[in-house]
Amino acid sequence: MKNKELYDKTIKILVNAYLNDSLVQGNCHACAVGNIIAANLNIKYDQDLKWINRQVAWSQVFVTLSNKIAQVKRPWAYTGPAREQINATGYAWPELARLEYAFERAPRGKTKEERIFNGLMAVVEVLTQIHEIDEQTKVATRKLFQKA
Repeated sequence: MKNKELYDKTIKILVNAYLNDSLVQGNCHACAVGNIIAANLNIKYDQDLKWINRQVAWSQVFVTLSNKIAQVKRPWAYTGPAREQINATGYAWPELARLEYAFERAPRGKTKEERIFNGLMAVVEVLTQIHEIDEQTKVATRKLFQKA
């Protein structure tokens, strides 16, 4: 297992975002990566799930557009505020790019709720690969995303 503490912290952020309905696909403020960055930088959200007093900069480095299959990557933009936002997570930008792609490209499902859940399960899968998490921990992690 690699960096279990970071894995646990990231899962906790995603569980809280999911249970609080603050995850939105196609919204750089409130997608999986947006929530991870916001939590690590103590950025608050407004009622429209936009960051308060902060511009999204990380999406200048990588972004998955809804009308494109491939992810747009601009490593030369990994500077200034984008670097600060990405570095605050404890992940390298290519790792966050994998998380973002998994979340945005998850199977659609029949409802918005199902699509968000599918996206989260895809993110969990990538996180378990990044952190080399064992199967038992992966199964336990998936159970954390059960809504009452």
